[in-house]
Amino acid sequence: MQKGIWLRRNKIKNIYPYLSKNLECDVIVVGGGICGAITAYFLAKDGFNVAVIEKNLIGYNTTSVSSACMTDFIDELYIKSSFNKDKNIERKLLDLKRKANSLLDEIIVDIQKNEYLKRSDYTILNTKMFQKSMLKNEINMRNGIGEKVDINDSNSGINIKQGARMIDSYDFTSSIFEYISKFPNVHIFENTKLKELSSFYDYVEVKTQNDFVIRANSLILTTSVDNLQISSMPNIEVYKRFSVAIKTNIKEKMCLKLLNDIPIYIRCDENGNAIISGIDTKYSFKMDNNKYIENLEKENEKRLKSTIIKLFPKAEFSDEVISYSGNIYSSKDNLPIICEIESIPNVYVNVGMGSSSISQILIGADILKDAIKGYYKKEMNLFKINR
Repeated sequence: MQKGIWLRRNKIKNIYPYLSKNLECDVIVVGGGICGAITAYFLAKDGFNVAVIEKNLIGYNTTSVSSACMTDFIDELYIKSSFNKDKNIERKLLDLKRKANSLLDEIIVDIQKNEYLKRSDYTILNTKMFQKSMLKNEINMRNGIGEKVDINDSNSGINIKQGARMIDSYDFTSSIFEYISKFPNVHIFENTKLKELSSFYDYVEVKTQNDFVIRANSLILTTSVDNLQISSMPNIEVYKRFSVAIKTNIKEKMCLKLLNDIPIYIRCDENGNAIISGIDTKYSFKMDNNKYIENLEKENEKRLKSTIIKLFPKAEFSDEVISYSGNIYSSKDNLPIICEIESIPNVYVNVGMGSSSISQILIGADILKDAIKGYYKKEMNLFKINR
């Protein structure tokens, strides 16, 4: 399986030690990806003594194969299901989305990555005539929640002004860890796999693969944990999202979503780098076989490259294509899991779903930093595991 585009573009910023002795802290964050970074950031800023444990290297798993775009509007998946037809819920979700954008800005300013403050337009296209109803539904949905959209001249799509920003997920994640690693209340450990978790009335303990123990008041599982741990949660499914990166002469910053039977996402930057992602495939244990997943990546590479060539028939594309895949998570109502696990005291979950996962993770981190102090916000009722 090939490396994602972000690992090819970046050098490892920092090396963190593995856990080599027993430790006590306030909160353990399991997972050193973008979710673990954001979660640890808000805990650290709030004064908690935090230990982050990552089984591999910081930012090397799902984070490194992100499609790179964060939308500044509410994703349609939030409100398509019958669960979310309540207008009060729609409004609450929209408010949370806007808050997520503010929280992201806060992090970007702190880690001095001001290039991620820049926004680009977000375009949603419908390329098939028989799917015109999908586009109309999209427009009606956005008008219904007060979002202004422009319909393009050919009536084949909508444009949301300054609706997205592109983020190098590995650079963003490693920069957050670099920033909080200077805090005296933060401990970051790589190559430290959780082997055993024990939960008690007023504390938790984890044992690592080297049989060292961390005791803490609380623990937060993030989306960087193993597929098995995530998929064993009720109502959550794991999918593989396939991507290709290719050089092109399209030197225009853009984020596109194609409303096909299977949505396809296209990101282009000013340097002619394009990332095409989609063809989400439900996870199976066969995907743990490197040869099997490599064959799937090659098979889907042709379909994804064909999509951008058809969309921009006059553009030029390099023959060299980087193909890779990563995990995304889905719930029945497309809402995140942000809660304490009822059967495991003092153990919390912050898991984002689908293409809105970064926004959801930001909200989850903000909610959980208060929850572990006993301040439960009403929003948590929306995001419980058994809802």
